[in-house]
Amino acid sequence: MKKYIVFPILFFLTSMVMAQNHKADSITKNIIQGSKYLNISFSLDQRKAENENQLLRDVVNQDKLNYDVTLSSGYAIKENFTLGLGLSYGRQREDIVFLNEENQEITNKSLGQDFSIIPNMRKYIPLGNGTFQIFVQTDLRFTYGESLQRNFLVNEVEKIETDFFELRFGVQPGAIIFFDKNFAFETSVGLVGLSSKWSSKTVNGDVDNQTKITENNINLDLNLLSLQLGVAYYF
Repeated sequence: MKKYIVFPILFFLTSMVMAQNHKADSITKNIIQGSKYLNISFSLDQRKAENENQLLRDVVNQDKLNYDVTLSSGYAIKENFTLGLGLSYGRQREDIVFLNEENQEITNKSLGQDFSIIPNMRKYIPLGNGTFQIFVQTDLRFTYGESLQRNFLVNEVEKIETDFFELRFGVQPGAIIFFDKNFAFETSVGLVGLSSKWSSKTVNGDVDNQTKITENNINLDLNLLSLQLGVAYYF
């Protein structure tokens, strides 16, 4: 659903900029050497459902809200090429009630958060008079996260605590529309390359029987769930 929202916005903004070509001289055509930028962006994944037949369960009620906010800055070491650093905070929440195999209602509540440090580099490609540009960002993301899940079963309550550390090398293609000499809208979508994740799970405080998991993934698919929208200031 996100792509159907974002693409019309981009089309509208592009049309607006093209209709103002007489102001093109005031718009940045290149990211010149020595220039800097500040950017704040966000992503959102929200879902509500009632009486839904999912693949392996019948959901009575579901309420999910995930979001991510990223603040980043960069410096152009040469024309149309920047080195930057980003800081990100994400939060995930889901409350769900579903029916188990015995047709009994089970309630799960989960809450998690994560923090990321993201060194990156960007290559910009101006199009036309430069009001519209595409870029490719390559980054290395260090993420620490934690979550708490409570499963309200028929005869007991199960508490699952999870901590994880993830190292990810990825690519983010994106687009920029300058609506002023310094200000621009930005959007990008995640294209994950390589990732490694180390996590530990503790059930009901039983540290002695803690579960440890190591995951390594190679993924070259566009990840629409990591779609980012933001505003940037170039100076």
